[in-house]
Amino acid sequence: MKKIAISLVLLAMAASGFAQKRNVSKAENALYDPVDLVGAKASIEAAMKDPSTEKWEKTYFVAGNVYYKYYEEEEKKRLMNQSSNQAVKNEYLVNAIDAYAKAAEYGLLPDEKGKVKPKYQKEIKKNLETYGKYLINEGLNNYNMNDYKTAALLWGKYLELPSYPIMKDAGLEKDTLYNEIKYYTINAASRVPEMKSLTIKYMEELKDAGYKAEEMYEWLAGEYKDKDEAKYVATLQNGLKKYPKSSFLMGSLINYYISSKKVDEAIAYLDNAIKNEPKNAQYYAVKGNLLLQAKKDYAGAVSSYNQALQMDNSNYLAQTGLGLVYVTKAEEINDNASSIRDNKKYQAERKRANAEFQKAIPYLENARSMNPKDIDNLRVLRAAYLRTDKGAEYENIDSEIKALEN
Repeated sequence: MKKIAISLVLLAMAASGFAQKRNVSKAENALYDPVDLVGAKASIEAAMKDPSTEKWEKTYFVAGNVYYKYYEEEEKKRLMNQSSNQAVKNEYLVNAIDAYAKAAEYGLLPDEKGKVKPKYQKEIKKNLETYGKYLINEGLNNYNMNDYKTAALLWGKYLELPSYPIMKDAGLEKDTLYNEIKYYTINAASRVPEMKSLTIKYMEELKDAGYKAEEMYEWLAGEYKDKDEAKYVATLQNGLKKYPKSSFLMGSLINYYISSKKVDEAIAYLDNAIKNEPKNAQYYAVKGNLLLQAKKDYAGAVSSYNQALQMDNSNYLAQTGLGLVYVTKAEEINDNASSIRDNKKYQAERKRANAEFQKAIPYLENARSMNPKDIDNLRVLRAAYLRTDKGAEYENIDSEIKALEN
């Protein structure tokens, strides 16, 4: 009884396997005249679920053909200006790609005799190469429909192709189109909050591949800023090593050091920036600000501001900076003079302070003419007029400030 029972089970399994292989044949035949896509899909999906055929190369090769046929039929409608369903195209094209990939995988499994005899590898590879490129077009269609998530997923599927063992020697990743699609995928995925990690992954890959690398360093810095300080700084520093003339990377790193109160590092990078772009007035002006505000180095600040104005006399930061240097020096002289008891020495110091205020006024007025609504500059100018006993000018500036405050 035991042997008979086992035999019956084996017969039943064999019958099931035969039935499912017959389903694969039915699905395959249903793709030809007369085409029966519904029947083909039902038959092949039954075979894909059955243990006897779920890992059979032909099952998934035919499944790929069935799904692709669905995609093709929908695409025909579009080409004939008939109503077509983009979501259906997306789904079946991806299903076809996945099915071919599985067919390639199962084709390398040993048969019951332990031999590996793939039958469809050449066709599978050809289909993946051809149909894989359709993912690019469909991604673009979805992108133009503002469906950025689906566009990124379709392009991402295309970017996966080189990772399939069967596509190892196809060279897709060496094609300039490959990196271009990765660039487009970043563009699409960056518009979808939950795909942030994907954008960073592809940015890093393009940076390492040297494709639009300077831009990738800039984008990555933007992604890491306020989220990962160590990566943010490392990205800026590494980017500057490769692109020392990048004003964005240099400016961002300098701003980081300034905001972190690492003045010496900021000045060091500014000196490098000036070395790379000796005619960039803004670098000199920013250095002047650092020397003034962080170092109280008035002489160094004046020198830097003057260099900026030699490059560009309309540099606003240098004009306001020079005015502020002289006013700050004057206020400091006055503060120190308040403790002097010798009237003659006291008056001499007041006179010296007044001279500094006088020096400040032309620069502050230049800045005022460039930007009459900069209330901070106006307040410094008002203080200079007050200290130099220029009542009318003081009243004018005071009125302007009150108007802006209101």
